[in-house]
Amino acid sequence: MKKIFSSFSSHCLCMFLAVVAFSSCLNNGEDTIVLENGKATIAGIPSDADATPNPTIDGNTTSIPNVLYTIEYEGDDAIVRLDMTGIQDAEDESGWLRLLGTGFGGEQNIWVEVDGQPKGILVYNTADDQNNDAKVKADLVFLVDNSGSMGQEADAIARDIVSWSQKLNNSGLDMQYGCVGYDGSITGALNITDAESLAKYLNYGSGTSRTYHFEGTDATVLKEASQEYYNSYRECGVAALRFADEHFTFRTGANRIYVNFTDEPNQPGGKEDFSVEYVNNVEKWNTSKGTIHTVYSSSTNFKEIALQEEFPWKMSDYTGGTFLTASSSFTGVTLESLPVTGAMMNSYVIRFTDVADLMDGMPHEVKITILSPDGKTKAERTFYIIFG
Repeated sequence: MKKIFSSFSSHCLCMFLAVVAFSSCLNNGEDTIVLENGKATIAGIPSDADATPNPTIDGNTTSIPNVLYTIEYEGDDAIVRLDMTGIQDAEDESGWLRLLGTGFGGEQNIWVEVDGQPKGILVYNTADDQNNDAKVKADLVFLVDNSGSMGQEADAIARDIVSWSQKLNNSGLDMQYGCVGYDGSITGALNITDAESLAKYLNYGSGTSRTYHFEGTDATVLKEASQEYYNSYRECGVAALRFADEHFTFRTGANRIYVNFTDEPNQPGGKEDFSVEYVNNVEKWNTSKGTIHTVYSSSTNFKEIALQEEFPWKMSDYTGGTFLTASSSFTGVTLESLPVTGAMMNSYVIRFTDVADLMDGMPHEVKITILSPDGKTKAERTFYIIFG
């Protein structure tokens, strides 16, 4: 997770082409994903013989966000596709890496190994697509703390969400939106929909009442389901996150992005499944479930108490999201400048092949390493993939 004080954003890429099935069953921090077959035509992937081993790094200065995995075909050849959101430049909060893979010599800044064997990788940077030929596809859900203490922020947050969602749609991104309002329980929700319906939902009233209602064709179903997420009148962003994950209708092939707005610690009321650690357990929150970004409008100087008062930004830590601190009136912050915007506009598709021998139903270690030529931007993350 990268902490931002004047801007925040993150973006998520996800295309179509294949049906993806995911499962995870290893240790925390490791993701197991089952890849199923799809169809595509792809060329130009470098040979594994031309690949070099992942470099050794001594710690992370940026984050590798949660990613989507698919498998595609060119003829009879299986090709693994990784869809990944933007990697922030560790030296420039507003900068995003242009990833260069195998064959770029001293300019290469991303490497992939499978079971310790270097893979030849071809990287497509969406920032290079000037004609919007390959639209980013993402479902973006806003988790909004609507307790009484959020009164100052509520109107500004709603105003910026409406404006931002309209601008995202006009930028060539293929976006849909959802919203969950929460206090000690789930107090409102709107399932995945378009920007116009989101604006109508948020303009329902003023202040915290904007997200204090259920709307949409499934409003009654969502309201009934919300009763399972009661949390003793204490704010709990994880409960809102789980509600959306378990009851919203996300589009097939769309990356999932969450932005959590709150001025309180995550307060699970002693319930482990409402703790921030829930998203640190890949058996419960694997990489396919999405990346979480945090906007926090209060003092970060409080003592964390497990299962009682937890750092809400840990959800971003664990999923590769970003964290922004804002004033209690939400002044000086616009969602348009959030890192999520830059991340979506600077996302990547990474492809490699020669995986026929790996399609044995067993998990295989996939290690991604990022290292800029100057050595200042670096990160590493390991996933486990079951090739379908």
